Order: sequence, then structure tokens, then C-alpha cells
Amino acid sequence: MVNNKYISLLKTKKCLVLLLSLLCGFTAYGQSASASASLDSSLMVIGGQMQLRFELAQPSDITVAFPFLSDTISSKIEIVESHPADTTKLDGGRLSITKAYTITSFDSGLHYIPPIQFEYIEGEIMRKAETQPLALLVVNPFAEVNPEKGIFDLKPAYNLPLIFAELLKYWKWVTLFFLLQAIAAMVILFLQRERKPLREIFIKEKPKEPAHIIALRELDKIKQEKAWQSGRVKHFYSELSDTLRKYLEGRYSFPAMEQTTGDIISRVRRIELPDAKLYDKLSKVLETADLAKFAKYEPLTDENDFALISAYFFVNQTKEEPLVTPEEAAKESLKKEEMESAS
Repeated sequence: MVNNKYISLLKTKKCLVLLLSLLCGFTAYGQSASASASLDSSLMVIGGQMQLRFELAQPSDITVAFPFLSDTISSKIEIVESHPADTTKLDGGRLSITKAYTITSFDSGLHYIPPIQFEYIEGEIMRKAETQPLALLVVNPFAEVNPEKGIFDLKPAYNLPLIFAELLKYWKWVTLFFLLQAIAAMVILFLQRERKPLREIFIKEKPKEPAHIIALRELDKIKQEKAWQSGRVKHFYSELSDTLRKYLEGRYSFPAMEQTTGDIISRVRRIELPDAKLYDKLSKVLETADLAKFAKYEPLTDENDFALISAYFFVNQTKEEPLVTPEEAAKESLKKEEMESAS
């Protein structure tokens, strides 16, 4: 509630503004430029905002300097924002220039806005156009302000009761939600009883290619690329070594890509290979690849050809042959007999 002293000040405000206007109005008489000021309202709540407008009427052939107002209008009134000036052409070759400022105040009371001067040159005489003074009443709507209490709500929160009838319009969505939950629970129970992972039920995995098929395909690419013939020896041995390491991982299930050449050879020697020469061939290829990659070794052309042939030989001799059932073997034998009889 507004204090009584602010109400009495508000009653005398109009008289004060009128008196100040009469005292300063004569200054604009006889001048070619005139200035005026106005407020959106003469009453503002503390911390509120409103616009203060300056209007200047002048001939179009003179230049009037607007005063520079940066932060404040007075010690009690602050400038929040300065808006661009708006120019309007009037009759008789005159202009009307309006500029607005958004102002605020955090001190209650009746505040005086002094006249604002606009300077301009008419002929060779420096003249000034001055606005009338204004008064702004800033009121505090709170009966008591205690900074120690901190920030509080203007009105208390209301506790509204939950009405079941308000939820009836959502019954379709609620029913759908519980139905989906029931379906998901049934699927989970079924999978646990059958012990089948979701991937096997919904996604059919492609059969994995045998390790030797992948290795032979990569060796064919290396052979067609012929990187060693174009001087890219390091690139050739890097791809050749990676192909053999990946083959060993897929064929014998040990991390060959992460092991050194010595560790790989030691691991392979514990595996029973069909030919004892395969150990030496694999060791020779991997050691030559290490020298070419890390020691800038330049192998001869024959060594490059031998390394590629040795890689082919190792993969073909150690590849895992698919198991053939008796039925498949009988069909294959019958098919060969038919082809021989036809020929």
C-alpha cells in the first residue's frame, strides 16, 4: 500500500509541474528551435521502467546538438536504454526530432528532472533550446522492506487437490502404456525361458568368412597393387605383415596384431603345422617386414617376390578345411561320376 506521504505529494505534483513550466517556458519564446520533454506517466513503482521522451522542433537548415546522456538523468533516476532518434518532416520546412530513453529508479520519493539543454547556431549566434522540468513520483508498494529476509513470493503457493475426473481424458494413453509394459515383460520372460539372445531372434547374422578366405583376398590385392615395384617397399611389407597377423588371429585365436614378431613365432612353434618349413617361412617374412618398416632396410626384388609367395604358401598350407558330412561327400562323389560319364 502506498504511504500517506506519497499520496499527498502526488496531489501537489501537478501544481509543481505547472509552476516549473511557466517559469522556464519564456526561454523558448522568440527562438527558431524549441524543445520539450514528457514521461509515460508521472507515477512509477520503485524498480519499474518507463520512457522519457525529448521532442525537438527546428528548421531543417540548422543543426541542433543533442546532449550526451549516458547513465543517469539525475542522482535518483538511471538510464536503462537509449533508443534511436526518430525524425519527422513538418510543414514550413521544419523538422520534429524525437528521442526516447528507458529510465528507472530505486529510490522512493518525488524526484526532480531538470531542464535539458539543446545547443545550436543560428546565423553567428549560439543559442540554446531548453526543455521544461518534470517531476516523477516513485512509490514503494511494500508496507515493510527488510533486506535480511531475502527474496520472497508476493503471494503464497496454492495446494490444489488431485481430482480423478481430470485424469479420465488420458485413459487411452495410460492403457496403452500399461499394455506396452505387459508385452515387454512377456517378451523378457519368454527369452529367459528359451535362453535366446535378442540378436539371434531379431537379427540374422551373416556367416563369418573363414580366415584363409579373407587372407587370400588381401594377398591378391597386394599382388595386384605391386607397391614394391613403385618404390613403396615399406607400404608393401606393412600390408603383408598385417594380413598374416590378422590371419593368425582368426585361424589360431591369439592376439597376433598386438604381439611382436618374436612372440608370434614362439606361439606358432607351439602349434602343430603340416610342414616344418612353414615356421621358417613365416619367421623370414615377418622379420624382413620389421627391417623394412623400422630399420629402412631395402630388400632385393627377389626377396619381395619370395615374401609374397611365402605368405600365399603359409595360408594355403594352414587353412582350416570345412568339415564334410557323409551325405555331402556322397553327393559330391555322385556328381563327379555323372560328370565323368557325360564326358
